[in-house]
Amino acid sequence: MNIVYPDYDRSILSTLAALTGYFGAPLAYPALPELKPYLETKPLHVMLLLLDGMGGRPLQNALPETSYLRSHEIATVTSIFPPTTAAATTAYYCGKSALESGWLGWHLHMKEFAADIIAFKRATYYTEKSVDGPFPAGELIPYETVFERMKGACDTHVLYAFDSYSEHGADFRHRVSSFAEVTNTLRMISRGDRPSFTIAYWNQPDAKMHKFGEGSKEAIAEFKSLDAQLAALRTQLKDTLLVITADHGMVNTTEAVDVAKIPALLEPLVLPPSIEPRAAAFYVKHHRRAAFEAAFREYCGGDFLLLPREEVLASGLFGRGEPHPKFDDFIGDYLGVATGTRYFAFSLPGAKPGDRLIGQHAGLTENEMLVSVLADRT
Repeated sequence: MNIVYPDYDRSILSTLAALTGYFGAPLAYPALPELKPYLETKPLHVMLLLLDGMGGRPLQNALPETSYLRSHEIATVTSIFPPTTAAATTAYYCGKSALESGWLGWHLHMKEFAADIIAFKRATYYTEKSVDGPFPAGELIPYETVFERMKGACDTHVLYAFDSYSEHGADFRHRVSSFAEVTNTLRMISRGDRPSFTIAYWNQPDAKMHKFGEGSKEAIAEFKSLDAQLAALRTQLKDTLLVITADHGMVNTTEAVDVAKIPALLEPLVLPPSIEPRAAAFYVKHHRRAAFEAAFREYCGGDFLLLPREEVLASGLFGRGEPHPKFDDFIGDYLGVATGTRYFAFSLPGAKPGDRLIGQHAGLTENEMLVSVLADRT
């Protein structure tokens, strides 16, 4: 598989930078130049629709060039690293890389709670126990949203499918439970007579590809359904620039490297792996680092890169700018990054195996990293 690294001169942050810059709120990342001619038409409403998992390669594999979505493709960018929902959607909401925001992935080891915590939830990752008190991620890795930075420049709307920190600071919050609600709400927003900026999120085709795989008949049917609904929507929007894109792509996986069942990998660890199954932080006993590296080469070589924390920090893999104070905690001693079709798992003693996710993301393959940007001026 081809490896693609994040390009922070031309990433999903560049898409956002072009749109927020239009309303006088530039980011510390270059604006995507392909959006300039669309913005020069001075649309009253600017809408950024995020279709979770709709990476460039899955989109091209699912729909013909004549489809609504494919026919409006104007650019290809990279996701940030890791290309996963918790990190990348957060980047859209705050205008920062994972290095800066601290939102590295689905589950993060928060020493304050003595556990890996699911970033979007009040729950531990490995034991699925609820966490009392304040929302953990909101307490430890809060962020200023782009909506707060745009105050007074325009009306701001956010459409979200599940509660998280993302809707913080928007003028109008719309919780949606179907894609029909998404399109209906966007249509209503476009009827307004004040300038507006909207970020709308929907959890497909990601959910279908997780369960059935990228390229499956179920996933392709979902792509076609989204395409048809958006083609109908574009005729109903008024004075609007609609930008449709994604947080990341998706790749089909084959098997897990179950770290808990491989003594040579398990023994050097002081904690279970953290962050993501395809971008895992490993916390390793200092005096067992050489043994861990040797075991990693034996059991994971060929499908993963192993990067010591010093190399991760020097590489700029997670982004630019000032590292979030919690980044140092979350990154561990080594980062194992998927470049093939396997992923990491960690089976607790006596636990029953759960449903395997066929489609996954957070690695460095082109299927996961490349994101298409589509634009339509109505």
